[in-house]
Parts: sequence; C-alpha cells; structure tokens
Amino acid sequence: MLLACCGGARAQAMKDLSIPTPLPEGSTLILGFVGGLDRWNDPDRGVRKVALDIRAMRLPNVYAETLAHFRHREAKRLVLSALDANRNKKLDPEERSRVKLILYGQSLGGGEVVRLAKDLRKAGVTVDLTVQVDSVSMRRDGHIPPNVKRAVNFYQKEVLTVRGEDYIQAMDPRQTKILGNFRFRYPVWSLYPLPEMSLRRVFGGGHARMEADPLLWAQIKGLILAPPELTNAILESIR
Repeated sequence: MLLACCGGARAQAMKDLSIPTPLPEGSTLILGFVGGLDRWNDPDRGVRKVALDIRAMRLPNVYAETLAHFRHREAKRLVLSALDANRNKKLDPEERSRVKLILYGQSLGGGEVVRLAKDLRKAGVTVDLTVQVDSVSMRRDGHIPPNVKRAVNFYQKEVLTVRGEDYIQAMDPRQTKILGNFRFRYPVWSLYPLPEMSLRRVFGGGHARMEADPLLWAQIKGLILAPPELTNAILESIR
C-alpha cells in the first residue's frame, strides 16, 4: 500500500521504512517527522539529515527513520511492531520497554511528536526523549504526556513568519523532565551562511531558516545520541 505524499514526489511506501520489526532487545528507535509539504526523504531537510547522519555512523542496534507528519497511523504501527517481540499483535508488559524510543520533528512534525507520544501512552509505551523544533499543531503540543521521560523544545519568534510553540510543560512533572525551551534568533536584517539557501529559506522567515540551521541540527543530533548523563553539557553549549 502506498502512502500519499505531498509536493509531487514519489509517495512513501511501507516498504520504504527501513526499520526491521520486531527490533532486537535493547535497540534504540529514532523517528523524525518532517513538516509542512516536505517530502519524507528529502535529504536537504534538517529532520532527514539527522536520520541519514545517524545511519551513516552505523551504531549497533540504533535505527533511524523519517516520516511525513501526517503519517500518524503508520508511525504508531511501526513503533508497536518494533516492540512486539512475539508478533502476537499486542504488547505484553515486558515488551513495552524493550526498545528505547526517541521522537523528534520540525513544524507540523513537531506537533506530530507530541500527538504520537500521547497516543503511545494509551498502549503503555514509554518515550525516552521528545524534541520539538518550532512545533506547530492544532492540538496542545505544549503539554508533554507523562509517558515521556525527557523533552526539549526549540523555537523562534521572528516577525513575518510562522511561529512555533514557545513553551512546553510536563503534564506530570514527577514523570517528565523538561530539559528546556530554547529560543533561536534569525532577525530579518542579518545574513545567514546557511547551506542550500533556496527562495523558501530566504523569504520563509525565521521558521524556514531555523529548519535550515546546521548548528541547531548538530545540537539536536548530539542530544539524541548522548546518554542522559551528558545531556546537561550539551544544553549548556546551547545556552
């Protein structure tokens, strides 16, 4: 079955998902969600670049994939299949934490991160880390559900552009640690030595420029791959 795709590109098919299911015990599953009309496999998008960089590192039992933000059902099915060791189409208690799960996304993809985390809560699935980048959603993407252990938010508030969620908070602070809400600045009068400066990134304002910021995505990749005890050091470099 083909998944419809935006922008006139070849549609994402289930066979394109590179994640073998179920995953080996102790694996890390990293899912990124692109925003707007971005193609799920566009190598110029920040979300996809992170996934491709992680794949290139060939880390043992670490799997990274990207999806369109509107592929909620497919993303949920992928996660549940990755956890379902005995393939009985339901999660036993011991299966729910056998894989470390990390979700990240930009724009509407950031909104999907929170939506998916909330849906996975109903299945008893824990999310180790969520990362939102200028998150946009019609839902409450500023409220992080208690099945998420750690969450971090990056945003900008420039003029004449889409503005993402500027503040996330834990629905249960005893269960979720908010690592921070970090503002990035892209004033319209500044020049940016960013790669692939397309018309979209020149005229799309801070929202588009944030998606293209290589420093931001390098920091996000560091957060995704670093053990929790090194998280504070990475966050200090962002501040």
